[in-house]
Amino acid sequence: MKVPLFGASAHMLMHRIDCWRFSAKRADYYDYLAALLSGMQGTRTLRDVFLHDARRYGRSSLRGRLSQAWLQAFEMVGGDLHATWNGCFAPSELALIRTAQAHGNAALAETLAALSSAQRLSRQAGRILSSTLWSSVVAMGLLAGMLAAVPLFTLPGLLHAFAAVPASFHGRRTQALSAFAGLLQAHWPLLAVLAIGGGALLLWSIPNLGGALRRKLDPWMPWRLYRDVQALRFLKFQAILLDSDGAGPLSLRTTLAMQKLGASTWLAAHMDLMLARIDAGLTGPDTFDSGLMDRELFWFFSDMAMARGLRAGLRLSAERLRSHVIDKLARRAAALRWCILLACLGCLLALALWHYAVIDELRRSLMIFYASQ
Repeated sequence: MKVPLFGASAHMLMHRIDCWRFSAKRADYYDYLAALLSGMQGTRTLRDVFLHDARRYGRSSLRGRLSQAWLQAFEMVGGDLHATWNGCFAPSELALIRTAQAHGNAALAETLAALSSAQRLSRQAGRILSSTLWSSVVAMGLLAGMLAAVPLFTLPGLLHAFAAVPASFHGRRTQALSAFAGLLQAHWPLLAVLAIGGGALLLWSIPNLGGALRRKLDPWMPWRLYRDVQALRFLKFQAILLDSDGAGPLSLRTTLAMQKLGASTWLAAHMDLMLARIDAGLTGPDTFDSGLMDRELFWFFSDMAMARGLRAGLRLSAERLRSHVIDKLARRAAALRWCILLACLGCLLALALWHYAVIDELRRSLMIFYASQ
């Protein structure tokens, strides 16, 4: 029996790979769809957009294959974008898109534009971090390499060069270096696990850690960057959702519940606190005093909301936050880079001076040993 070269599983795998490749381009795609939906005014549907893209690009291109798959899914699920794009875009983004789609074409176009803006901000922040912190990673790698070289090369080399000196004539610095090398050699697996586990714990803590410890970490990188980007997205989408419905307390509760769908553990905890504040009778800007915004930004938002209304306050606060995020990020990333570089340089210099002191100590011990013979 003839077996097809590409079965259903292979087709699904290729589709997942296409989705993964396209995820880096979704900011431009969101922007394209937002402009198209705003300009078409209902003269062309999303089905038409997928159909035209599939014909234009063809199955030889990434966008053509995805557009064809989206067209088929769009027709099968009755026009639900959440189900159409499921597996291609982030769940938190899809939850917002589903909510916006339920509120009409204008809300969907504005949400797609806001998603594009937030994605570009995240990409720009990532470029700043990668361009400013790569030297710190290299410095930490160099320090780790030098520490690994102590029990493997430097200490054995010194002891071999001064092999004539008995261990009983080794001075305090030489004994300390030998003990340090023995500690590294005996416990390097544990140290490696701690380093890898610490890095993994740090990455996990960014979208998940909450409570009092998180409030203490929020002013520092990278938790501050994550908070600012999430606050920017939250403010923009909250303004969009409030524009789509009434502005009463029920509307505010509903929009918060909508944003909670697909949110990270940390962001969902902030929204739970906002909902609890509504239950306690706090409305308007006081609802949002959960720590998602820093104090200065919250005071600005509170003043703008009182002066110009809640929706305007949300939008103005989002624009203010956006204008400050990149500049502050660049300065903080540079400061963090220099702190790490100077710390690594200090450790390397201390290690080098320690070796020079051991060499001098072994030289004097050799002279004393020969003098005692």
